[in-house]
Formats: sequence, C-alpha cells, structure tokens
Amino acid sequence: GALQVFLRLFLCYNEFMKLTIMGSGTSHGVPVIACDCAVCKSTDPHNNRFRASAFVNDGETNIVIDVGPEFRLQAIRQGIKSLDAVLLTHGHADHLHGLDDIRIFSSTKQKDGFHRQTTVWDSIFNRHGDGLKVFADYHAKKAVMAHFDYVFKKTQKGGGKPRMDLWNIGEFSEKNPLKLGAMSIIPIPMMHGTLPSTGYLFTKPDSTGQIHSIAYLTDLNYISDKSIEIINRNKGILDHAIIDGLRIKPHSTHFGFKQTMECAQKILPVHTWFTHLTHDLSHDGVQKYIEENLPEFPELEKIVKNGGSVSPAYDTLELTSIS
Repeated sequence: GALQVFLRLFLCYNEFMKLTIMGSGTSHGVPVIACDCAVCKSTDPHNNRFRASAFVNDGETNIVIDVGPEFRLQAIRQGIKSLDAVLLTHGHADHLHGLDDIRIFSSTKQKDGFHRQTTVWDSIFNRHGDGLKVFADYHAKKAVMAHFDYVFKKTQKGGGKPRMDLWNIGEFSEKNPLKLGAMSIIPIPMMHGTLPSTGYLFTKPDSTGQIHSIAYLTDLNYISDKSIEIINRNKGILDHAIIDGLRIKPHSTHFGFKQTMECAQKILPVHTWFTHLTHDLSHDGVQKYIEENLPEFPELEKIVKNGGSVSPAYDTLELTSIS
C-alpha cells in the first residue's frame, strides 16, 4: 500500500548519485576567441565546451567541482538552486575565477547567525570561516586568498562578496573521507606539471550495501601508483571516470588521449569520459580516435564489448551512478 510506495521512493532517493558535466573544455573554452577552425564554427552543441566543471547531486546534497569563468552561466543552465559545497581541483583561472558568483549561495549558508569575519591567519592554519564550504589543497587555498583577497579582509559596505568556509582538503583521506550528505569523498593526489592538483572519488552504497563510485580526475599529467591504489581500494563498482584528455599530442601539464586511456585501464571504470578537451578535434573526431586506438587497451576494449564505453564528455552530459 502507501507504506510500500513510500519505502520504494525512499530507497530510490537514497540510492541516487549523479554527476553532470557543466564544462568539458580546456582553458580557452570552445569556441576559442578569434578562431575560425571547423570545431569552433561547428553548430553541433557537443562542440561547445565551457571551462571544465561538474555538478554532483545525491538527491539531497549539491556540490560543484571547480568554478571557472562561466560558472554563472553554467549554474543557470544547470538550474542550481542551492549549494552545499565547492570542491576545487587546483587554483588556475579556468577552474577558479567564477568563485565570486557563489555569493548567491553563500548568503544562505550562515552558521547559526554567527558572522565572524574570516582572516588570512585563519585560512593558513586551517581554522574555518563562515559561509559556504570550499575545499581546496594548500596551493589552491593560497590562490583563493590571493585572487579573492577582498573576501578575507574588511572592506567598504556595498558590492557584496561571497562568504567562504575555507577548508584544506588535505585534512581528508581514504581513512578519513569527506562526508557530504550520504556521499563519502576521497581526495586523489595528482600532478598538473609541477603543481599538485586534486581528483575526487565519490562513493555511496546502494540498498544492498554495494559501493558505487564516480571518479573525477582532471588537470593532470601524472598520477602515482599510490593514488591509483586508493581509487581501486575504495571504488566498489566504478560506474564512471571522467579523466583529463586534452588532445592527441602529449602536453607538459595534461594527459594526451593515450595517457587518458592508460589511466582508465588501471582503474577500469564501466564508462570512461574524456574532459578538458581542446578545439583540435570535434566530438565525433575524438570518438573516432578512441575507437581506432582502443585495441591497444585490451581491458578497456573488453569493457566496451560488455556494454561499457569510452567516449568524449560534453557539456550537460548526465552520468548516473546509482538510481
């Protein structure tokens, strides 16, 4: 009867975990300013790539990963009405410079009416402020405090500013995961050239206790065996992995396509998605390259033959892990 319907709805609600690609493009975005190439002139919406960002929701908790220059447009397009946290991968402009636009969310996230002004001193020593939770590693925190210094000091009235509860993601690990809603979030250390960056593994059990997960790994050219082991120890069923895949040609701070596939073969997601794409190839062109080179990666090829996939991500792509 009514109780059974309620229980079914309750289980569906609590098993829900979804990641939406809000941006799949590199630092220039696509189309690139002043570029007349075929990809930039394309009318295929798959080739219109905002700066890399994602929205994660488990039915009750809303999280964004990175807040680049188009964050306002992305949030409006996604229809985001509230936020519980921001996760930053690193402090580069294409992942950070929309941070001021969390104002609309941070104004509703005060703590019991306590309005202490966060100071730079607090931020350095991991004391937390007042507002929307923002998680970042040491280097990204320094970038936040440098690029948005007005947030952390007394300023004139008017021209509102975001309120941030700034946390060091280094306080969390696989033994002490970040808990947001019903999700456990494990930071994954990576390298973006000489700059450390942070990937994220989102995990959640279904009604049987089986762990499902989504990995978001962007802006890296190196991931250690230790980080791969962290993913593999905690992933359960890795339904989706969104992995940096800049272009075919190797790059000093990003994975080339074959490195993306090598990484995916180490963690074996059911579905692999390339992100942070340039305008070098169209969506269809990236897919063609993947299919032509997949035989070099037999474990991935086996997954695809069994119903999985390896494909380029695109803006507005919705990836469900538990439903």
